[in-house]
Amino acid sequence: MGSLLAVGFDLDYTLWDHGRFAETFFAAVAGEVGGRLGLAPARVEAELRRAWRDLTPGHPRLFDTALARLGSADPALAADLVARYRRHRPPIRPYPGALPLLEALRRKGLRLFLVTDGGAAVQRYKVEALGLASAFDARVFTGDFPALLRKPSPFPFLVACRGLGVPPRRCAFVGDNPETDFEAPRCLGMLAIGVTTGPYAELPPAAGLGPHRRVRDLRDLEDLA
Repeated sequence: MGSLLAVGFDLDYTLWDHGRFAETFFAAVAGEVGGRLGLAPARVEAELRRAWRDLTPGHPRLFDTALARLGSADPALAADLVARYRRHRPPIRPYPGALPLLEALRRKGLRLFLVTDGGAAVQRYKVEALGLASAFDARVFTGDFPALLRKPSPFPFLVACRGLGVPPRRCAFVGDNPETDFEAPRCLGMLAIGVTTGPYAELPPAAGLGPHRRVRDLRDLEDLA
């Protein structure tokens, strides 16, 4: 690996606390769901939070699981909650140190790219709402691709590198999820860096390929700049 030419980032739990997004949604719908089920809003919100903790955050069965625990097996209500979650647009902000780090990397002359999973529309909203729209030279939203071409496939990383005209071996990638964020970058020759800020930090790495380096805070990456 030669000197770095570009640094890539995951979005959720890497540049901002994605859990806050879910928490604001649970609070927003608890009263309405409780009214439909004849339950106190506090109980509904608590079960939504418990399902979020028990399942992988963003799990497609999260709302079905929470509703089942509340005594409801209404697939239409679960589908409605999924659709509304994808349209949820709360005010959000990056982790402390995220914007200064991106600015420092850019001042050093490094190109910046984003590779993020999730529904493409909501991920694009997050980038705008976090004030990151102009931070990246390339943005790859894997929700635009078929499932087999999303992380941990190397495809979205290659798309980003091709867009920048930079070979993968001259890149670093910063992410939080050992199941999706490090295997492909490492196989492509990138420097893989893990940020242990989110709920995925202790998951076993895919194919045994974890990050080359771990940090607790984005501000610990100032040496890249």
